[in-house]
Amino acid sequence: MVKRKKSSGDSLESVVDIFEAVKLAMTRRGFIRQKPGTKKHPLTRKDRKQLLGIAMKAHDMLFTANTVFPLTLFPDTVTMDREKLTIAKRAFFRVAKITSVPIRDILSVEANVGPFFGSVHTSSRYFITNPYTVNFLRRKDALRLQRLLQGYIIAHEQDIDCVSIDKDRLIILLQDLGKGDTG
Repeated sequence: MVKRKKSSGDSLESVVDIFEAVKLAMTRRGFIRQKPGTKKHPLTRKDRKQLLGIAMKAHDMLFTANTVFPLTLFPDTVTMDREKLTIAKRAFFRVAKITSVPIRDILSVEANVGPFFGSVHTSSRYFITNPYTVNFLRRKDALRLQRLLQGYIIAHEQDIDCVSIDKDRLIILLQDLGKGDTG
């Protein structure tokens, strides 16, 4: 027969060990993100200059489109820059639900186009079951957004650094890369 210990100190330690074990298991499976090791060292002048350059280029707007007014009373806005895709869904005056998705996390993009209007459906790594949809875009805007996003997805998969490329040249290259041959 096994004897049980009735010490309150042992039971508290075992509870803490269980929490640590659960946390470790959740971290290994990817449910909890690990915090990277934080090393505190001052930024050098070169690091500051590089960070400033990246921040300035991140604000380059590559694409902006609004939905068509008569079909949507409060037009939605889609904005794409070098780092993220931002969708602002408006429900009333000065009221919006703004969602930003890093481009590197977008898995697929689809465009449904008709003779005048189109819609774009994007699914990201975090919203696989609930893709974002923007309806009633102009046909040319839906196609252009789809091509740009598809080009960016391909560029990220090939580990191509798009930061050093000029904005106008980047737009042309991404559209060419994302353009599919539909025959």
